[in-house]
Amino acid sequence: MKNRSIAWVWILFQFLLVVALTAPLYGQHGRGDYRPEELVCEMLPGYSIDIINTTYGTSTKGHLIQTDSYLLSIPAGQNAESLAVVIAARPDVLYCGPNFYFDAPEPFQRSQPFLDNQLTENIDSQFAAQTLALATVHTISTGESVAIAVIDGGVNLTHPEFASMTGGLVSGWDYIDGDSIANDEPGGACSGHGTFVAGVLKLVAPGSYVHAYRVLDTTGRGSGFDIAAAVLRAIDDGCRVINLSLGMVGVDDALDEALKYARMENIMVVASAGNDSTSDNIIFPFPASRTYCLAVAALDTFNLKADFSNYGVKIDYCAPGTGIYAPYLDSSYAWWDGTSFSAPFVSGLAALLISKNPTLTVEKIDTIMANTAADIDTLNPGLEGLLGHGLINMVAALGETMQFTAGDANDDTTVDVGDVIYIINYVFKDGPAPVVTAAANANCDTTVNIGDAVYLVKYVFASGPPPCAPY
Repeated sequence: MKNRSIAWVWILFQFLLVVALTAPLYGQHGRGDYRPEELVCEMLPGYSIDIINTTYGTSTKGHLIQTDSYLLSIPAGQNAESLAVVIAARPDVLYCGPNFYFDAPEPFQRSQPFLDNQLTENIDSQFAAQTLALATVHTISTGESVAIAVIDGGVNLTHPEFASMTGGLVSGWDYIDGDSIANDEPGGACSGHGTFVAGVLKLVAPGSYVHAYRVLDTTGRGSGFDIAAAVLRAIDDGCRVINLSLGMVGVDDALDEALKYARMENIMVVASAGNDSTSDNIIFPFPASRTYCLAVAALDTFNLKADFSNYGVKIDYCAPGTGIYAPYLDSSYAWWDGTSFSAPFVSGLAALLISKNPTLTVEKIDTIMANTAADIDTLNPGLEGLLGHGLINMVAALGETMQFTAGDANDDTTVDVGDVIYIINYVFKDGPAPVVTAAANANCDTTVNIGDAVYLVKYVFASGPPPCAPY
């Protein structure tokens, strides 16, 4: 009996030891598929990766200097997950784990784009553009001179839609093919995904520079180490905003370190919240799950949570995510749904704000977006507090970066009959647009029309209420 008791204690001890050793991989850290022949590790300060290579027969395959993360090849026949547990337990190792895969949510969940073979839609007047008042937005900012990184499946670099960008497309690096042409390749479920994301950015911030980094293959899959490398390269390339329309369950350490570095460098990182229609924090995708990224959920055309969109306490903002119209493969266009396409609306807004005031910090940009977002809780009963700050309001957010006098349509610093005449000429006689559209919207109804002229007449001549700004 005593020996049997000892045996059971020993079995229990072994079980608890296995749980303790594997908990980092299946708790906070990544889980799921990974490259079977690779590890990603970082040593504590003062220790060299050479001791790992010498002890375990690994070899250095890549090194991210900014974060000191290493990509290691493991000996043939070794199991990456098991070896990672052994190395991670060393006192001189900060972390070590497999090189986990990330996926673009739409290809992974078989969300299909619908091609517009007849070119029936106008990209600039689509419903999302109207919802966000982009025509008004572009009278204030176009994102001029701001570089945005699209870390995705590449971008169709020759699509005619991008020819009209004031800034333009820049090919960063193709981590799949290992060359400098980060082109969106045809032939898979992810084909067109990166082009579509870039198209939304062009729609929102046509004056910006979109830098393409290809980290996902045509199936929509790429490794955490490559994505981390792309983030760091984008920072070195001068990108102020990084869009990540991809994710995984758990946390990838190498990318997590790169994202922390981005925050220290005052780089805004925006991530899609995922398309699992869940608020479960355990499976909420990384990197959207991190506090130093903005997590974006998708809304439909009624500003209701899109049926596929994740939600919950980790959401920061919502943006249109259904029926989005954007460039696709070759010279084609398509409609597509997904949080991948909600995220670049927020990334684009960040670029618009930075263009107006390059000194804005990431924290200030977040504050501006939060203070001006439209509360949509009443439209979404049962989801109160689970849709972040609500729907982004681009006009209002930009208004917080501007100095103008409400009602001053002609921007001469005073509100008088000249502004009334200016609005009348604009509305009825094809006169010049208001210098600052938000200033001319004197009655705060979001549209500059005869109502604003009447409002100003009452203010100027009949002691009516003062004009206001639409935010």
